[in-house]
Amino acid sequence: MGATSPDLTTAWHETQARLPAGWTVDSLRCASSGLDPVQRSDDWIAVAVGPGGEERRHRAPDPIAALAGLAASLEGATRA
Repeated sequence: MGATSPDLTTAWHETQARLPAGWTVDSLRCASSGLDPVQRSDDWIAVAVGPGGEERRHRAPDPIAALAGLAASLEGATRA
C-alpha cells in the first residue's frame, strides 16, 4: 500500500469534495470476507451513500485507488 495516514486522510477529503451533492463517503474497508485463505483479499472497497440511501462501491488494489475510483464512478451524476 505505502500510503501514510495523512495521504489517506487527504484522499478521503478529496473524494468527498468530488461527490455529487447529497452523497457522502461512508466507508473504506479491506475486501476480505473472512479469515480462510480463499476468503482473503488485498483489495479495498470504498463505499458512498446517496441521498435516497443508494449505495455505490468501488474496489481497487489499494485504498487510495478505491477512493479515486469511487469518485470517478459518481462524476457526471446529477448535482443538486
